Amino acid sequence: MNVAIITARAGSKSIKNKNVYPVLGKPMITYPIQAAKEASKVDRVYVSTDGQSIAEVAQSLGCEVIWRPAELAGDHVNHGDVIKHAVEYVDRPELENVVILLGNTVMVDAELIDEGLSILQERKDLDSVMSVWEAADDHPMRALEIKNGVLSPYGDPNRSVSTERQSYPPAYYFDQGIWVFRKQCIYSKDGPNPWWWMGKRCLPIVRPWVTGRDVHTYLDIALAEWWLREKPHLNLGRSKQWKNDR
Repeated sequence: MNVAIITARAGSKSIKNKNVYPVLGKPMITYPIQAAKEASKVDRVYVSTDGQSIAEVAQSLGCEVIWRPAELAGDHVNHGDVIKHAVEYVDRPELENVVILLGNTVMVDAELIDEGLSILQERKDLDSVMSVWEAADDHPMRALEIKNGVLSPYGDPNRSVSTERQSYPPAYYFDQGIWVFRKQCIYSKDGPNPWWWMGKRCLPIVRPWVTGRDVHTYLDIALAEWWLREKPHLNLGRSKQWKNDR
């Protein structure tokens, strides 16, 4: 059995009631819920939340709500602890794989979810799958920090870095799409930091984005609406390297 869990907390500060903010006329969390429900390999869909309005939308769409205890409510909670609580809630002997989606991300679909689950079904040597994007101008080698009010290279100030970004080793970031993992990973806690629930062997699905796509600003909402309108016409090809990467 495979389950999808959408995590969505109340009390967002960047946009009030962000997870239920209307996006093309629907509460934002509707879109990851619909993606999970349309995925052929997902058997049950849950929403983990501490918000009444979020729970009402989830229940109206046929999801079971996982209410977070007080110690897991608010905006200073480790997301991994929220995920672990939710997995323990849904765990049963027949549970095999878990899909985690974010309540404030619309750029996911059933195809992506089913691809992640298909990878785990075919690749028994893997623990998990994560959707990522490849950095370019925002490569970590180009990162800066502010020290004493002025900019300084992030980390080692004496490191030598070329202006030619093509010379850097490839770097990847989670694109706020999907985490898919075997349920035992949540108990082993040996995944790549900070995603300790993902196990030791996590395969990437590289998507053609230039940055993460969850919502923090009203500009992100405009981008989400653009994606929803244009998705049928976009080339949303994904990496199939996993088929040959044995």
